[in-house]
Amino acid sequence: MATVAEFRMPPETFLLGAVFESYPDAVVEIERVVPTGSTVMPYFWIEGVDGETVRGFLSTVAEFETVTVVDSVCGRSLLRSKCVGTHEGLLGAIVDSDVTMLSAVGTEVGWRVDVRGDEQHAITAFDRACRDAGIVPTLSELTDAGSAAIEGAPELTDRQREALTLAYERGYFSEPRTTTLEEIATELGISRQALSNRLRRGYRTLVESHVLET
Repeated sequence: MATVAEFRMPPETFLLGAVFESYPDAVVEIERVVPTGSTVMPYFWIEGVDGETVRGFLSTVAEFETVTVVDSVCGRSLLRSKCVGTHEGLLGAIVDSDVTMLSAVGTEVGWRVDVRGDEQHAITAFDRACRDAGIVPTLSELTDAGSAAIEGAPELTDRQREALTLAYERGYFSEPRTTTLEEIATELGISRQALSNRLRRGYRTLVESHVLET
């Protein structure tokens, strides 16, 4: 049975974690990872810092052969990078295993990585591959991949529901607002950037579930 797993990992898990050392307000979302021979090409979104600034910074990191800003939309920038010799570590575990990366979002606090395996043993093998590469992932959620598809649409995760509910109860959606993202994030014990990203994903899930035709 297909299984989806959510892992938590430290910031340095990805090469892109170097961004957080210089730009702690940054939020990085991996769009996809394309293996090309001896190199890997991650496409990723960046917010909280200018895309050109990040491009210039990563150009000084030896493992990045090229970094290009592909697009900029609503305060977010899509970048394409070419990394040399990165078939090790987490990227190698993803490329070489039988799991599919659904999402990977990082902040200065760490990464949340969602992967799907056709069988649960694929998730176990991915976890083992990470540990063999010196990465210690923390499994935070394990679900049946088909459970959300029963109604034909994605569902909110527990964390998205918690964040949206608290934001509503505290008056974040009121006019005028009676709270701020910083206050809600403090109550949840997460960073402002992590909360902003969690809410955005929640909005998207709600639109896909209740607005778009399925």
